[in-house]
Amino acid sequence: MIVAIDLGSSSIVGVVGMREGDRIKITAVERVPSEGAVRRGCVVNVDEVASRVRKLVTMLENKLSAKIEKTYVAIAGQSVRSIRHTASRHLPEGTVITENLLADLYNEGRNFSIANADIVDIVPNEIVVNDFLVDNPVGMTATKIQIEMQLAVARQSITKNLRAVFAKLNLPIAGFILGVKADAEALLSKEDKENGCVLVNFGGGTTTVSVYCGGFLKYFVTIPLGGKSITMDIISLGFVDVEAERFKITLGSALLSNAEQLKGITLEGKGKNSIKPKDLNKATVVRIEEIVANVVNQIKESGYRTAVNGGIVISGNASQLKDLPELLHKESGMEVRCGNVSSSVSADKDTDVNLFAYSQAVGMLMLGDAVCLSRERESVKSSSRFWLFGGDDKKQSEQKKPKPQQQPKQEKVEKTKPVKKKQEKEKQSGGIFDKIRNQIVDIIGEDDNETMK
Repeated sequence: MIVAIDLGSSSIVGVVGMREGDRIKITAVERVPSEGAVRRGCVVNVDEVASRVRKLVTMLENKLSAKIEKTYVAIAGQSVRSIRHTASRHLPEGTVITENLLADLYNEGRNFSIANADIVDIVPNEIVVNDFLVDNPVGMTATKIQIEMQLAVARQSITKNLRAVFAKLNLPIAGFILGVKADAEALLSKEDKENGCVLVNFGGGTTTVSVYCGGFLKYFVTIPLGGKSITMDIISLGFVDVEAERFKITLGSALLSNAEQLKGITLEGKGKNSIKPKDLNKATVVRIEEIVANVVNQIKESGYRTAVNGGIVISGNASQLKDLPELLHKESGMEVRCGNVSSSVSADKDTDVNLFAYSQAVGMLMLGDAVCLSRERESVKSSSRFWLFGGDDKKQSEQKKPKPQQQPKQEKVEKTKPVKKKQEKEKQSGGIFDKIRNQIVDIIGEDDNETMK
């Protein structure tokens, strides 16, 4: 059982899945809003995010009747990007390439110094031995080896704040997983990566562009604009948040020409102001055109535009904006299609979920391999009780149904010498304490569900 938590700009998502060979079965999905606490994929309020993640974890545990022991966490955000790095060695004649040599080369990349940033992941690319491209060089003899890799770089505050959130919950992180890798794992086939394609995730606070070529992730960058940018533009026309989001989905479009279909419709904004759907559509088009222009520019900047034969695959909730594929095709000149979650992933019959909407979290389950759940939780009902005379739950359970005419045993907290002497004295004189105690035992015997708090 694997657990993944994705902290997005619109919501925090928790997904639990069971690995069955090469397949993943989703057994639980929950989400809580992240508005105001996560901005553009980055945690901006540690305490608030910790509170919401705690609620999310509780919801998942209640659904699963099990305790979450650890979780995988997505690394994403507006500063996350890739930097190309090459590590090489000239070797003495007859040197055999070992796993340790490869580890040294990758560590060189991992320890590469970048000002005010952390390297959060290493994405291997080509390995060249004696000027020949190879898949697995271990065991080969060589005089030269070169490894190309992509360094996943992020602001130091991203991982720092994520660690702080889960430290507050005393919930260990099983591992950080790069969001773009997880999204690709869920949505792209091996053929997609081999042929070359661009994966564009239109998220709430950011849009991420990933370029694959020859089976490798060659380039990725995060654009600090997303679906929430469109919503804010609609709000500026005079709508409240909920209405703006609803109108974006139902009336918004990526193409201005479609505004003609909205003639004759009038919307009511704040203060009962009349707003034409055409104006709403214009606001939507202007912002999405800006986002798409950035996407197309980043594809060119990657240097792999001519090597990409598989077109553009889109994902993320904001990708469902009407006519977005048409606009992206028009501006890029590339074929565009919506991503489909891998057929190796399915949902439990009792779990009603749109896997496409959670593709990044689903991909994290596919990449994770740590057991994140404990065995089924035992009932905690009895542990929440507070008994008047103390003692542990086991002893109290034994006393719930006392045999007729049998005097209850002395309670554990009453076994100190001074108390014992006092009780013996009261017993001999028929003291009031003995009468009160017998009355309470009788009450407990009559109704074993009654507790004193």
